[in-house]
Formats: sequence, C-alpha cells, structure tokens
Amino acid sequence: MPDPFSPCEATKQAKGSAAREACPIVGWPLQKLAQLDRAGARGLLADLTHAGALTRQAAYVSVALADLDAPTEFLHRLGIESDEAEGVGIALRQRRARDIIAATFGVQPSEVPTGYLRILARIKEANSQGLGFDAFDRPITYRILFDLFRNDQRGRRTHALRYASKMRSDTIDAAMTLDPILVWPEVLDATGTPKRVAAANAVLNLIKSCVSTAEDADLVDAMRQSLRQSGGVMKTFALKALERADRLPTPIRAADGIRPLRTAAEYAELGARMKNCATTKLPEVALGLLAVVEANHRGADGTETAVAVSLTPTMDGRWMVSELNGARNRRPPPAVMRDVLLRLQALGVIIPGPQLSGHYRPELADTVGVFRWRSIDDALHGVDDEDDALADFEAGMESA
Repeated sequence: MPDPFSPCEATKQAKGSAAREACPIVGWPLQKLAQLDRAGARGLLADLTHAGALTRQAAYVSVALADLDAPTEFLHRLGIESDEAEGVGIALRQRRARDIIAATFGVQPSEVPTGYLRILARIKEANSQGLGFDAFDRPITYRILFDLFRNDQRGRRTHALRYASKMRSDTIDAAMTLDPILVWPEVLDATGTPKRVAAANAVLNLIKSCVSTAEDADLVDAMRQSLRQSGGVMKTFALKALERADRLPTPIRAADGIRPLRTAAEYAELGARMKNCATTKLPEVALGLLAVVEANHRGADGTETAVAVSLTPTMDGRWMVSELNGARNRRPPPAVMRDVLLRLQALGVIIPGPQLSGHYRPELADTVGVFRWRSIDDALHGVDDEDDALADFEAGMESA
C-alpha cells in the first residue's frame, strides 16, 4: 500500500486532481480561502475542491494559523519569492502538505509528526463528506493537536487518538480534558461532547470517593475489562468499580438494632440473605439518592425479625422512609413496623404517612379505595391483632 505522505504519492495525487470529483469546502475555511482567491490566488478555491484530503487539510491549517495577511515569512520557508495572495495560492497548490504545515508552525518538515498527518486525513466533522475533507470545527484544534503530537508522541493521549474511530474537534478536546485514566480510544468515541466528558470525569471522581482502595492501576484494569464487554463503556466501568465500594454515604448513624449499610459487600450480603434487590441499588446509593438500613426487631419471646428500610432524601437535606420490607419484600407485622419506625424517627428520619388532624380516616380511605398509607397508619396508630383489640375492649368494659 503506497504511503500517502511520501513526495511521490503527493505528486501522483496532484496530477490526478483534475479527474477527482469536486467536494465542496464548507465552514470557516470557505470565507478565508475565498478572500485569498479574490485577492490574487485565482482559482485556488476551485482547485482545492478537487484536491485530496491532505492537500485540503494543509490549506485549512495555513489559513487557520499562518499570518497570511503578511505572508512573507510563511512563503519564504516554502521557497516562494512572492509575498502576496498569488504566492499563497502557489504554495497551497504546489507544495507538499507536510511542507505547508511545517511552514505554518515554523518547524522543519521532518519535525511534522506522521501521526499528526494521519489524523488530519481522518477528520470528519460533517456527515456529507468523506474522511479528511472537513475542517475541524474550531481552527485552534489544529494547533492543539500539533503540539500534542510533537511534544508527547508516545503518550496515552496520542495513543488513544491514533486508534479512535471518530476525529472531530470534540474528540481532541475530550483527549485533552479527560482524566488520563479514562483516555482510551473507545472512551474518546463514547465521550464526543463536553457534557459527556464532564460526566465521565464525574464518574471517576464518584468511584474514588466510594472506593478507598481505588489505585490508578486498579482503575485502569477495570477500564480495560469494561472495554471488552458489550454495552456502554463508562456504565460498565462504573458498575464494575462500584462493586468494590467500601465507603458509601449513609445519612444516619448506627444505633441499637439499626445498621446503616456502608459497603457494596454489605449490600450484596443483605440482598442474598433477605432475597431482595439491594445489590442493584449501588448506583443510587453512591449518588446519594438512596440509603438502605437494616433494622432488627426483638419480640417478647426473643425472636428476631430483620427489616430492610429504604431511605430517600428530601429537598431540604433530610431523609425519610420510602420502603420497609422483610424477607422476600414481604410486609412485616405491624408491631415490628412500629418498633422500627419509632427508632428511626428518634434518629431524625422522617416517617411519611397520613396527617390525623386532616380528613384522613382509615375507614374513609378504604371506602374511596386509597390504601397507600394504610400499613404505616396501622403500624403507628392501629392495633397489633385481634388479641390486643379484645384486651382493649375488656379494659374499657371494666373501667365502665
């Protein structure tokens, strides 16, 4: 396969440019090249529409970064005596892409990295043209990319860019602003916007805050594993890393019979023991949207009942009970619920439920088919069972 960056191949492309199908020039280079065309570089714009990808890219680099209003120095580096637009037109038509780019950056042609040229040939900002025919959306990207490849040719960022499938201004920005741990080709492809880059960095910070043992080497290993699996790269990476979380946030302190879950291992153990979905809640817990507490109720006969309580935050920074379930998500007896709810309330947790001073009455709620708060109402204000009801009735008869 011929090297597209060799002088002979560039000559072949130039000779065959007349037969090449015209491809329009769009975006910011159009105005700059049109000004050169009208100022004396006659036909430059038309010729570049038939030129190959690297010829066009060299023109884009020069009009983006070279001082073409005073082009003497630029043209002198290219061996062109004219110092006007006509000379610029000659340079952009007749000189090699590598030479034009070297003249733009004020370096020797040998100092223009081949990796830089290869990336220019893969730019595709729009969907209407082939690889290498679009300009970067932001002209400064050409300089950022050149400095990166010249100063860090073997770095992680340049390695990731060499193998990323997408090549746009946002791709280069992602490579520069992502945490180095995340700079992999597949991640660059998945984080094509500033919003996604910010989200990816936030994911990494979240993992580090929840996993005390998160060393960079371990995170890189987790990232590599996620790249081998299907689905979203960042999602797979985050979920895998959170499986080792050992300092998950919790809103309340431990107390007698109350155990806030703080590690992924504790969530997994509770889920397995009580046959519930606690393990799947780790992302919500890490984000501070949920906390799970295990409460133990000891009955008068010494039997113990474990209860899993889900807490959710309120807008004012407090927490309230959202679910309260026994094994297999079954509803605990009212006496158990009452004991657990009152102990949580003593720790500052909000207990949702009907306001007894309002319209609510259990029999009224039953009549209109509203049962949402019945279990909490029964636990806090009802009676435990028929034996308790009978005892209350007999006590009332005796006092009468």
